[in-house]
Amino acid sequence: MGPAPRRQLAAVVLAGLVLSTTLVAASALTQSSQCCPDQHPYVSLYNRSLSHVESVLVHGDGQAFAAVAQDPSLARPAVIGSPTGYAYRAQRPLWSYLAWAGSFGQPQLVPWVMAALAALSGAAATWVMALLLLRRRVSPWWAPLVVLVGVRAVMGFTPELLAFALFGAGVLCWRSRRDGWAVAALCLAALTRESMLVGVAALACWELACHPRTRASIRRLGELGWPFAAYALWVGFIDVRLGTLPYGTSAARLGLPGAGLASALAHGPDPTSVLAGATTAALVTVGAVTFARRDVLTWVTVGFAGFATLLGSVVWTTDGLVRTLLPLYALGGVAIAGGWVTQLARRRHEVGGAALID
Repeated sequence: MGPAPRRQLAAVVLAGLVLSTTLVAASALTQSSQCCPDQHPYVSLYNRSLSHVESVLVHGDGQAFAAVAQDPSLARPAVIGSPTGYAYRAQRPLWSYLAWAGSFGQPQLVPWVMAALAALSGAAATWVMALLLLRRRVSPWWAPLVVLVGVRAVMGFTPELLAFALFGAGVLCWRSRRDGWAVAALCLAALTRESMLVGVAALACWELACHPRTRASIRRLGELGWPFAAYALWVGFIDVRLGTLPYGTSAARLGLPGAGLASALAHGPDPTSVLAGATTAALVTVGAVTFARRDVLTWVTVGFAGFATLLGSVVWTTDGLVRTLLPLYALGGVAIAGGWVTQLARRRHEVGGAALID
């Protein structure tokens, strides 16, 4: 990459940082200092008078990450109410441990560090998105859109954009055959949000289907098992520490294919939004398959589309849907754009060749 593309990339990343920082500031400044209507924070640490930045946490799942950030040894599950609930929240440790490290163990600094992490994760996601676009000869200036797709994560101080950035970096490194860096990034992505393992599985399927099967390629493919092992080791630690696995509260979040979507459409408070989310996911998936069938990002998109069918009604009816399916929307969009540009270039080449023959 020459100096000019590097300057352009730096400008794009700066735009992503400015956008995410603005959203973080807007969230903190406009949030009521009172918690959610008709309920208390589900983390007892915040059942008190709150600052504006703390109130951002208690309006969503940021409070759970903040609770773990103040308890890195997982010694106080009662702050969430039960070991099972605490285990579920603690299965995504990286965000919390970054907040713990950045706050130097000072509880009052945790919300501010999480706000800074949210802004920086927007910049990181923009950077990865820009590199993915450049690889497909698409303008990187589309990259800051990933911050808008993940706006709920930015404004709620949750880790989905960081997970996206780490996963995307892992894919980029894997495609460049920098396997050590790829595996490290994918392990961190899985420890940021366990649903990134869906993307790792899709990457493995793409590698198996689109490349010759040799002894070396099969051995290389085995390296993609490390993210699953890293997550399993962490879950094992949770089980030892809390005496329970993090799946006791997952019943409402996962289920039989299509059951959660059907329930959300039939009984949810806003079926129009549910239908819009499902339709968008379906259109992006079909578009990616149509325009870029062999693109690794299309395989990841299809993987998350399959995962979406298992989501429970509680996910379909909350902002958790977009946070969960962020890789589908963002990476599917990149695949569509890349496939479209490739098809246009091919048509121009064919037209140019025909003109020369004439």
